[in-house]
Amino acid sequence: MSRGRNGLRLHSLKYMLELTSRCNLRCGMCPMDVLTRPFEDAPWDMVEDVARQMKDLGLKMRYLHEMGEPFLYKKLPEAIDLFPGVCVSTNATLLTEEWGRKILSSSLSKIRLCIDTLKPDVYPIVRKGGRFDAVVENIRRFLEMSKGKKITVEIQRMITTQTHDESVKDFREFFRLDKYPQAVVIQKTCEGLDTSEVTELHQAYYGCFQGTPYQWFVILCNGDVTHCCYDYDGTQKLGNVRESSIAEIASSPFLDTIEEGFRAHDFGKLPRCAECFKNPAAKPPLTDRIWRYAQAFPWKDPFRRLLNLPNGEN
Repeated sequence: MSRGRNGLRLHSLKYMLELTSRCNLRCGMCPMDVLTRPFEDAPWDMVEDVARQMKDLGLKMRYLHEMGEPFLYKKLPEAIDLFPGVCVSTNATLLTEEWGRKILSSSLSKIRLCIDTLKPDVYPIVRKGGRFDAVVENIRRFLEMSKGKKITVEIQRMITTQTHDESVKDFREFFRLDKYPQAVVIQKTCEGLDTSEVTELHQAYYGCFQGTPYQWFVILCNGDVTHCCYDYDGTQKLGNVRESSIAEIASSPFLDTIEEGFRAHDFGKLPRCAECFKNPAAKPPLTDRIWRYAQAFPWKDPFRRLLNLPNGEN
């Protein structure tokens, strides 16, 4: 539990800063098309102030993204250098040789390249607007450029109903990762970020997929802070870093609203949570219960295989 008597326990949270809400793709599992807030970049003075506050509080930023594509942010290398140990996740469509040099000249210690599938016919469904061959070329070039550098390159495989038969081994062989000790394949589950209903990529979901409403401290590019990485529109706002300090936001009165909603199972004041809890069966399917318990374990890959089964009931 990341909430105490006096508010959020800051040192137990995962921190994410959205540098931009702009994106060059419209992915099949992403709610970008229904985003109600403006497409914009985080003001640089706000980014610098967040970095200063986090350093003073002894906190560590985990990711420099939420909804947008970080490579659209012109000062991405400078932002990376403000947050030691941070990870950048990208769809890799913009990872040109020039961008590769800039990134490798920064202090970036981890980058996640989200190609998601090795199936050229499925890729346009998952990453709408991207070109499979171009992304493969970008990743292969960056693997060569980053070889011998102090950086971890994560290549993302996403488990969807259409990619369930792919494996980590497939990805390792396709990109010949035996040649690149800096690279690993990670697996992620296609979750109900866009909707909790069934889609062409994922099953229906029910309940708090994060396991608890107090895991995240997500700073959107307009400064709004939400407690959940699913809350892409910031509808469950704890505060704004341009108006209040991180320490002040950690004691937001809205935390009581969250607590009351979960205690009463009434999400009328929690629109994002209401989406996750609207399963008509009014109870979590077996896979959702298993996943909630799986949040306590650092290694989740065995549990992921139970989700998004093709042509099956989850």
